[in-house]
Amino acid sequence: MRGRVCVVTGATRGIGRATALALAAQGAEVVIVGRDERRLDATRAELQRLTNNSRVFWVHADFSSLESVRGAAQEVAHRWPAIHVLINNAGINSARRAESADGHELTFAVNHLAPFYLTTLLVPALARGAPARVVNVTSVFALFGSVRLDDLMMTSRGYNATRAYTQSKLATMMFTVELAARLEGSGIVANCVSPGLVATDLLREHWYSASWLSAVWSRALMTPERAAARIVRTAVSSRLAGASGQCFASSERPSFMPPRVRDAAARRQLWDASVALTGAPDVAAMLRSPR
Repeated sequence: MRGRVCVVTGATRGIGRATALALAAQGAEVVIVGRDERRLDATRAELQRLTNNSRVFWVHADFSSLESVRGAAQEVAHRWPAIHVLINNAGINSARRAESADGHELTFAVNHLAPFYLTTLLVPALARGAPARVVNVTSVFALFGSVRLDDLMMTSRGYNATRAYTQSKLATMMFTVELAARLEGSGIVANCVSPGLVATDLLREHWYSASWLSAVWSRALMTPERAAARIVRTAVSSRLAGASGQCFASSERPSFMPPRVRDAAARRQLWDASVALTGAPDVAAMLRSPR
């Protein structure tokens, strides 16, 4: 991975940190993205020390703000004109309904709209780095999700944390497959990864993350390092160089995706809704003039 630029979001803790660490250990130039500057600085120093790789950098971005996402994309593209791997890992599961800085339901905003916007903005940099890969982190819970295009913000049906999370992760799958189709022939591939049930603090707002249960979860769930290995494999494996529009889990064999993901009309509708909500650029137009 020497000479390859890898951008990892949500990289100061859990799966994201473990992913960034593994990529840095392979010699990649790693750009970690997160919202806490002190944590970003500490993580950068830690990864540099653990891997003896000085090419670890950070960029600030608050995924609950589209303005912040846009600023981060501009900084990344300016500092690294060619990107080889983009890993959209940042995610939340808000226990109570909250809104982003732009007035969108928070879980959907952070888990889907922000990575959608970031990715489209970075398409020119990815094109300059081609062959390049986009890896979106989804969840096995996407299998139980339902994307309601008429109520993406969960205002009419009432908020439910599980339903909000499963909707956002199903949207991740749909976005990945549609992105792959739109990037066909560009030298950029897009896949998603279901990292498994992992012992992280993603669910820190919920009762089942209580400290007295931590020992149980640590034995029953995967470690962030094992989960990160799935993401890194999808990002770097030469055997997956031509794979696009797939979801991977425990092996290099594509895993099952719900029928909704294969519904081209539904994917296009979600894409159009996401563009309307974010103001994302036209990917085809950006591919025509990547500079």
